[in-house]
Amino acid sequence: MITVTLDLTCSICGHQQFHLPIKAEEGANVCCANCSAFKCKALDLERALTAMQRSPDNRQPAAA
Repeated sequence: MITVTLDLTCSICGHQQFHLPIKAEEGANVCCANCSAFKCKALDLERALTAMQRSPDNRQPAAA
């Protein structure tokens, strides 16, 4: 597992750090690093982050 800070909030304790699985044997659940509450599946998080990155609203201005 790796602990990361995300722009998400745990609905149980309000924490913003989560454990992400990095090996297959660690499962597929993203859980709160503070209270261990289930947040989502890792694949669902990856899909959401990819969709946000592709959104026209999230484009970075071109470097001058």
